Amino acid sequence: MDESILKGIDTTLAIEFDSVDEARMIYNSIKPEIEFESNDRSITNIELDKKTVKLVIQSKDAVSLRASINSYIRWIELSTKILKI
Repeated sequence: MDESILKGIDTTLAIEFDSVDEARMIYNSIKPEIEFESNDRSITNIELDKKTVKLVIQSKDAVSLRASINSYIRWIELSTKILKI
């Protein structure tokens, strides 16, 4: 018997930037990380819609979801800081 309460967690993070150009640059900087991700507990897709970058994360458990969210937030924060240099 499967003791797991959750069969998986799907989460969407939508981050709106000040401009279309900034959103595009963040999208382009994060997309390679997602394309080459090797994680069997979490799958992420990225979308760009004008000034909004959307991350759709499908995780097998809360721990992998939290780790994925933290990683993407750090990458986005770092990319944003680099753009301001």
